[in-house]
Amino acid sequence: MLNRTYYKDNLKLAYPIILSSLGQSVVQFFDTLMVGHLGKEALAGVAFSAAITTIALVFGQGIGMSLTPLVGQSFARKETRRMSMLFQNAITLNLVTGAAIVAVLMLFVPFLPHLGQPKEVIDAAKSYFIITSISLFPAQIFLAFRHFMEGAGNTKITMRIIISANLLNIILNYIFIFGKCGFPAMGAFGAGLSTCVARILMPVAYLVYMLCHKHYRKYFKFFSKKNFTLHTHKNIMRLGLPIAVQLSLECVSFSTVTIMMGWLSTVALAAYQIVLTFVTLTFQIACGIASATTILVSHAFGVKDRDRIRANSLSGLHLSFVSMGIAALCFITLGGVIASLFTTDTAVIAQARTLFIVAGAFQLVDGAQATLLGALRGMNDVAKPMKYSLICYILFAIPTAALLGFALETGPCGVLSGLAFGLLLATILYYTRLKTTIRRIACFVVEEKGTLLWRTGNTLHFFCTFAKLQ
Repeated sequence: MLNRTYYKDNLKLAYPIILSSLGQSVVQFFDTLMVGHLGKEALAGVAFSAAITTIALVFGQGIGMSLTPLVGQSFARKETRRMSMLFQNAITLNLVTGAAIVAVLMLFVPFLPHLGQPKEVIDAAKSYFIITSISLFPAQIFLAFRHFMEGAGNTKITMRIIISANLLNIILNYIFIFGKCGFPAMGAFGAGLSTCVARILMPVAYLVYMLCHKHYRKYFKFFSKKNFTLHTHKNIMRLGLPIAVQLSLECVSFSTVTIMMGWLSTVALAAYQIVLTFVTLTFQIACGIASATTILVSHAFGVKDRDRIRANSLSGLHLSFVSMGIAALCFITLGGVIASLFTTDTAVIAQARTLFIVAGAFQLVDGAQATLLGALRGMNDVAKPMKYSLICYILFAIPTAALLGFALETGPCGVLSGLAFGLLLATILYYTRLKTTIRRIACFVVEEKGTLLWRTGNTLHFFCTFAKLQ
């Protein structure tokens, strides 16, 4: 039975994450707003570049997200030393992952002109692509700090660091893009440079915070060569890699839609970038609720409380429906007004208005699938959702988008509708998986003073007595 406590607990954890994530999206908003005034080619170039670098960013984020449920389960069991061991190994793993991501993206630079985009778009995208790719290394280090603290139930410090960094990012955007305070006008490259500076300062701020607070400084005291183990790295990767692949597959579908929009026209690509900016913005609310759901479910899973697992999952889903429903109404009714903030090009505004209607239609399912995934991650259930993502986004959404947009000649709205159908299918499959996973936790076996307890619902049945679990 749900009560207000479950909703309050979720919101208490979610609102700092939401504000943190919204802060990141606000930066993208100002990037798009400022670059948009440089012309539609510059705007399309940033959109094209971001479509690729975002895949790498979410892949790295997926690796880091595995830390939240692992730390959360240890936190619930008060295993301080294990939390420290997970933190230590996550930092080293993220250092390697960040370096690998940057290396791969640098190798990808010569292939940018061969992705079917106009030359002027590639010219605008190249410098922005390079500098934002470099910024992913410090971003990956920051993720190790962030997800450790979220697993420990502290989401407010991430909010403070990200908001501060993003305010700096916006100020530097204005200075670097338009050439203020003695700096030359750098255009799209300036937007990328300001992002890079902010991302470098974020892990530094987190390190200073933890070293200055006794409660968190203790975790560094447990750092040792003995805790640096291949086994722990494997445990983190066992969860992190499926999450990374799942997030990347979803991101690939959005990025493929971006590329398809470029194939249609520069107007379609510029309009889609405006819509995507706001879709990303509102999606952060769902991501915050999903992250809070992961934390709460992981704490319940750590102490084997099925009722709390179910209640935290459902409360998160309800909160997601409400928030994304409001977003959907805003998109459908105010799409044209929103688009006019970014550009004066009437063709781009008209195209964005219709795309906002399509985007509004899939807000509910987009938020639901994120929250359902959050609940599953809290129970370490990541392999099956990864397979579902492959089916929904790669094998279904992208072909459907191509069919509707090009074969049936419905244009940009058809391409985006194909993505919406993929999100709907994903939501159905994740919901089915969540019900199955919770059902499998129908009985927990607990050893207490040599007695095995079988818990079903709220009733404890003494069914057997053994010296140890068989």
